[in-house]
This record gives sequence, structure tokens and C-alpha cells, in this order.
Amino acid sequence: MAKRKLTSLRSVLLRYLLLCGGGCALILVLWWVIFMQLINIGFLLPAVASAQACADARETVASMTADTFDSLQISDLCRWAVVQNDAVLQTNMNDRHLKIALNAFHGGSGNLGYQYDVKMADGSFCLLQYDYATPYADPALRDTLPDFQTCYFVLLAVLILVWLGWQTHCAVRTFAAETARLNAAVDAIAARQLEQIDTDGVRIREFAATLLAMQTMGRELTDSLQSQWRMEQQRTEQIAALTHDLKTPLSIIQGNAELLEEDTLSDAQHAQLQAILRGTERARHYLAALRTAGAAPAVQTSLASHALTERLAQTARALCAPAGIHFILQEEWQGTIRAAENDLLRAAENLLDNAAAHTPHGGTVTLTVARENNRFILRVTDTGPGFTPEALAKAGEMLYTDAARSDASHQGLGLYFAKKVAQFHGGTLVLSNLSGTHGACAELRLPIGR
Repeated sequence: MAKRKLTSLRSVLLRYLLLCGGGCALILVLWWVIFMQLINIGFLLPAVASAQACADARETVASMTADTFDSLQISDLCRWAVVQNDAVLQTNMNDRHLKIALNAFHGGSGNLGYQYDVKMADGSFCLLQYDYATPYADPALRDTLPDFQTCYFVLLAVLILVWLGWQTHCAVRTFAAETARLNAAVDAIAARQLEQIDTDGVRIREFAATLLAMQTMGRELTDSLQSQWRMEQQRTEQIAALTHDLKTPLSIIQGNAELLEEDTLSDAQHAQLQAILRGTERARHYLAALRTAGAAPAVQTSLASHALTERLAQTARALCAPAGIHFILQEEWQGTIRAAENDLLRAAENLLDNAAAHTPHGGTVTLTVARENNRFILRVTDTGPGFTPEALAKAGEMLYTDAARSDASHQGLGLYFAKKVAQFHGGTLVLSNLSGTHGACAELRLPIGR
């Protein structure tokens, strides 16, 4: 395919200016040529015709008197008025022209000077007024048609405006076509249909460069998203394979440990066996968490908040009592919410488990249930060391654990699952540190009445 010749944006704008200016100049030249031809063929009189007619009439009216004044001896290109002792005896002027003539006669200012004040034989005055314009040569046309010079100038203005409007329309159409391709490219990128980006019909170099850049950006974005999706799929598959592979050896370990428990063992051996069984049970919980970490939450149903609060309070007391931690329940609101009950319970229990795990002996874990701005708030606070800045930024990511807070029993799935449950319900998980005191705060904020 032959390489297309592109035009720069500067050339397009320069061409627009040249066409506008050149077209206006050509219209003006043609307008002037036609104007002069109309004078040459006698259809129009030159602009000085009225002035010459008034100059010729000066000698004629100078020999007349007010009584012998004969308007037929004065060219109809002149406007006249006979004035005697400040009284207008005769005139062919309208009120406006007469007012101007009298003002000039009495030495007033603001007049154009297109007037002769001729003293007649009896001392009266004849005011001869003319226009510096190009009238029709035929008196009948002057009486019936509007002023030619005004109409001709209006025609010039209309022709120039039409030309400028047409050139502007053409320029706008060119830019509209180019920007339409940019908009189409944006839509194609959003739809991940990069093959629909049209770079062949572009005429302006800068727009072509932008389209190519957008095409490249879209391709890289698509590749990045596909790579990310493949990584997520691969990670999910690896986790599924890992949980499946670990299930069998854990069953073997637990089965043999339970068989050993039936034998007669020393106190030390019994303690070691119990440690094996506890570790195996913890591992089973980890595998269960891994299997359900990426699963979609269940169907939402109407749920009484008080029943949810009671179940969470029982879990919290079971977590806090063995560790010597005080538990406080603050139920500030009771009502009905719409949620996936089991998923919401597990998400909240994860928050309580985290709080109990990081609260020292003698500390306090508080569960608050409230309603704020039409949102159901489930808040868990503790008196532990609080979140580190890194944890506040990354907590909620899958398998992330805070080095300063993590222990062997937490593998970065609790907050991840809580965040996913909140998002599924149209809400958010908000983590923060308590101001003024040590301790962390985790909130599930869910809309009410979805």
C-alpha cells in the first residue's frame, strides 16, 4: 500500500486563512469591477454627479427670487429649500434633511458639509443639499427602488459573510471527521476491539500520530489486562491444586495421630500429640479458607441485624475469654438489612478474630452495630498496636500479611474475604487506627435496603 501524504495542522489552518482572505479580496475586486461597469454603461451616475448638479444649480438660483423660484430648473439630484427670514417657503426635503439643512445654514455643528447656501436676488436663500453617492441614472428608478449604494454595500457584506461561513463550515467538517475518528478509537479501546481503530482515513498528521499512539496504548493496555487475567487464573488454579494436594497428607496425619491417641502415652507424648492434632486442624481451616477465597458470595436475603449481632457476640466472647480479653458489645441500631448471611457472618468473624489475635492480655475488643447515612455499620475496634502504614495501604489484598502483626495463624485471607464480601454487597471495608490511643479499627459499611 502506497504511503499516504498527510497534511500538518499548521498547513490546514494556513490554507483556511488564505482561502478566507483570498476569497474576500477576490469578492471585493469583482464587486468593484461590476460597480464601475454599471457606471460606465450609464446605469449608475458617478458619486460626484449630485455635487456637480448642485454646483451648476448655484448660478441658476442666484438670479431668482423667492417669488420667481422655479424648481424645474434644478436637477432632481439636488434637494433644495427656499428660506426667507428664517421661514421655509418651499422645499422638496423631508423633515430630517430639512432639519440638517437649517442647522447647517445657522452655523450648527455635526454636519457633513454636503450643502450650498445660495443667496438669491431678493436676499432670500436657497439651500442646495446633495449626497456623495452613486444614484441610478434613470430618475424613475431613483423614485421606486431603494438606494443602490446602500444595497450594493449590503450585498458585499453578505457575499463576504457567506464565503467566510462556507470556508469555516468546510474547516469544521474536516476537524469533525478527524475528531470523530479519535472518539471511535476511544470507544474501540474501551470495547477492546483494536482492529476497529481507523488510521487509514486520517488526513492531518497530528491526528494520525494521536491515533497511532492510542492504538499502541490500547494494545499495551489489552496485553496488560490479559496478562493480569492470566495471572489471576493461574493463581486461582494453583491455589485449587494446592488445597487438593494437601488434603490427602493432612488426612493421613490426622488419622494416624488419632490412632496414636488411643495408645497409652506419657504426659509429654500426649502433649506432643495434641500439638500435632491442633496443627492439623489449623491446616484444615487454612485449606477451607483457600478453597472459598475466590468464590462469589451467596444470594442475599432479608436479615435481622439483631440476630446477626447476637451470633457475632457469641463468637467474640469465645475468642476473647480464653485470651483474657474484655469484650464490649454496643448495639446502637436494630433493623433489617439485605445480605448473604453466612458470608457476612464469616467476614465479621474474620474482623473479630484479627482483633482478638492482636489485642494483649487484659485489653478490650469492641463490636459496634450502628446506622449512619442509610448505611449499616459493623465496627470492630481493639486496644492492640494498630495497623502499620503498609498494612493500611495493602491490607485486604489476597495472601498479604503485615510483618509487624502477622503470626502463624493468619495467612492474609481474613481481610481479603471481608473486603470481597463488602464489595459484593455494594459497600466497603475501611481500616484505620484509633486516634489518640493505641488500637485498630475495621469497619464494614453496607447499604441498607438494597
